[in-house]
Amino acid sequence: MNTLNNQQGYLTMVTVVLIVVMSFIAVAIAYVFSNNAFSTSNFQAANRALYLADSGFEQATRALFLPDITNRSTCAGLSITNSTVGSGTYTVTGAGPFASPATPTTLNGALTSTATTITVVSTAGYQSVGRIMLDRELINYTAVDATHFLNATRGVDSSTAVAHASGTAVGQYQCNLSSSGGVPTLTLPNPGDPGGIRQLTENIQLQEAWTVGNAPSSNPVIARFNEATWSNFSNSLPSSALNSIVMLSYSDGWAVGNTQNSAAFITHWNGSNWTLMALSGIPGVNLNGISCTSSNNCYAVGNRNSGGPVILQWNGSTWTQATVNNSANQNLNGVYCDASNDCWAVGASTGGARFYQWNGSTWNGVTNSLSAYPFFGVFCNTSTDCWAVGSTNTFARKNGATWSDFTTSLPNVNYRGVYCNTPSDCWVVADNSSGAVYGHWDGSSWTRFGPYASVPNTPLYSIMCANTNDCWAVGNALSGEVITHWDGSAWSLIGPSASIPNTNLNGVYVISPNTQPWSNWVESF
Repeated sequence: MNTLNNQQGYLTMVTVVLIVVMSFIAVAIAYVFSNNAFSTSNFQAANRALYLADSGFEQATRALFLPDITNRSTCAGLSITNSTVGSGTYTVTGAGPFASPATPTTLNGALTSTATTITVVSTAGYQSVGRIMLDRELINYTAVDATHFLNATRGVDSSTAVAHASGTAVGQYQCNLSSSGGVPTLTLPNPGDPGGIRQLTENIQLQEAWTVGNAPSSNPVIARFNEATWSNFSNSLPSSALNSIVMLSYSDGWAVGNTQNSAAFITHWNGSNWTLMALSGIPGVNLNGISCTSSNNCYAVGNRNSGGPVILQWNGSTWTQATVNNSANQNLNGVYCDASNDCWAVGASTGGARFYQWNGSTWNGVTNSLSAYPFFGVFCNTSTDCWAVGSTNTFARKNGATWSDFTTSLPNVNYRGVYCNTPSDCWVVADNSSGAVYGHWDGSSWTRFGPYASVPNTPLYSIMCANTNDCWAVGNALSGEVITHWDGSAWSLIGPSASIPNTNLNGVYVISPNTQPWSNWVESF
């Protein structure tokens, strides 16, 4: 009997132990599942916070590049606070803009097209991470030391990675964005409550543009567009008109104009000032156009001298007059280079060649059977795809190896400027006092846009685009300077600006990212 009682007691104890163990296992399993659910919830919230912070970048970038200039934000003025999306919020702020220092650094040695470490004189004054510009090539980098931009990604945002000469100026103009995303809010959740916060930084290349014009009093007009507004840029240049401008980066540009004191007028932008170039052996003629492919390869064209056209060449240190073969007694009005060994200059109708080509070693006059009207502007997408425009609805197209007349249904006026975003997206502007004329090429035909009520009836002289939805055209002054803008749907008058003198504007140039302004995306932990 005692043995049976002992066995029953033992089984009771085993049962109790099993119950306790099973209870413990059940509690542990419940705890694990609870923790897993909590972790999963936190993980999902953190991911949503990341997407929210990234969405903040998208909204901020759009604000910085809105096609509608009147609503475009500046970097310093950018503030997106507690914007609510779904179950979370995000906040974005901008710091900057940060520009190249007043004395920009330069390459310390030649740079190959594939190098990922960029050696310069000094990186002082540049951002520790971001984007720089060399001869129109855009380069992203992730770090610096005293004399190097490190971990460079070459030829970003549709630019081309090419070699650059020692001494090339380094340009920079960017906004540094910080974005925070939070679920359910940007306040840290209480312990035990699900939620997440992610903080990101991103660097955005900004837009800049320049326009040049006549001298209303003591100095020629030079105006600058920074982020969202145009303003006059004070200068001490001689009193004469500037006719054309070209920019290689935020720290390197050129402009040419009419003679001053019987000398040719060429001025250089060094990142802080426009300075007059001292010229020797250069004929004193009006210069009408300029084009550059790099800091040591530029060409300027102008009126005839001693019976022949004037073409000047910059080799990185001096301007010299180029020899022109098969030349005629005529003025040259425009020039464009799509490569260092392929440039075209166009001009007046005085007999013989009116087109001139640079093949990398010589300038040669090219005779053709084009209409006998003067040409004013030229632009090439590639060596086999070019447009030239001129007087009395004169258009010429190079579609392959030769130039030929191209008939359009545009108004019978004088066309001054031409620019293409792509081979199927080109614009022209005209010298027409009865209504501003914009013509657009869609790949098959030219169509007139406008006239527009906001744009005055005035001649337009020059046009350039940042991209297909962001173009600038300038022209003759009426009650104020005429700067017009294309926002992807219509042209409109911007200004006038009280700071810019009321005078004719003859040339415009845009420096801008194409479609990908961001250079780095980093999460802050």
